[in-house]
Amino acid sequence: MPEYDAFGREIGEDTLSQWKQGSSALPPEPAPQRPATPAPAAVTAGDQLGSPAAAQASLPQAAPAPRARRTPASDPGLRRRRRRRGTKLGLLLVAGWIAFNLIGTLVDKVEDAARTISVPNLSPPTPAEQPTGLGAGSLLRPAAFQRALGDIRRRDIGRLQHLRVAPERIDATLHTPRSTLVNVQVSTADGFQRFSESSPGFPATNTIPYGRLDPRVPQRLTRAAAERLGQPETAINYLVPSRSDGAVTWGAYFKNGAIFLADARGRITRRIN
Repeated sequence: MPEYDAFGREIGEDTLSQWKQGSSALPPEPAPQRPATPAPAAVTAGDQLGSPAAAQASLPQAAPAPRARRTPASDPGLRRRRRRRGTKLGLLLVAGWIAFNLIGTLVDKVEDAARTISVPNLSPPTPAEQPTGLGAGSLLRPAAFQRALGDIRRRDIGRLQHLRVAPERIDATLHTPRSTLVNVQVSTADGFQRFSESSPGFPATNTIPYGRLDPRVPQRLTRAAAERLGQPETAINYLVPSRSDGAVTWGAYFKNGAIFLADARGRITRRIN
């Protein structure tokens, strides 16, 4: 066998022989090495073909078994819950029935109370029919005229300056001791009313004493004038007494414009229109 020196060279070999021969070629490059193929992993005993573990892994997994259905017979807790739900439903039905009866009783009481309440009539009152002519309530009748005139007189406001007598009302102008004029009215609807008063300075001329007015004249003159006119007594509008030269006269005015004059006793003296 050849012997090698400390540098791994064969003893007696001339290492510069190639340089001595004048060769300029470089030593050939080493051939490329193929990558090493990794060794297959070790196969364990559990992974070997035909082992129980491999066989189990290769089989499809079975679906889980369905759970058994719970019934009141098999589940006491379910039985108790259903019993509680039934109790609650029964209590709700009883409460609803009691509430229904209470509401019905309350409605009946409200209806009974409503029947006892009298609702005021808010519509405007129908005005009473005013008297006409010499009908019922007319102030041309002797008793009614005397009563109305007495109501004015007893108030002691003043002396009669002017008087207008109609079936439904009497209007008067009174001369007061202060030389003022006061307007008053007595009507079948509102009774006595006092209105405005003038400023002083009016003379007390041709005033009519209350005692000079015969309460029978308005009715008497109305009948006589309506007969002459050929119209009913309801055609009268109003009558007016006046005083001239100390004498009291009456005038009857009808709705159609006819005018009749009469003396203090109500006897017609002439027709103006």
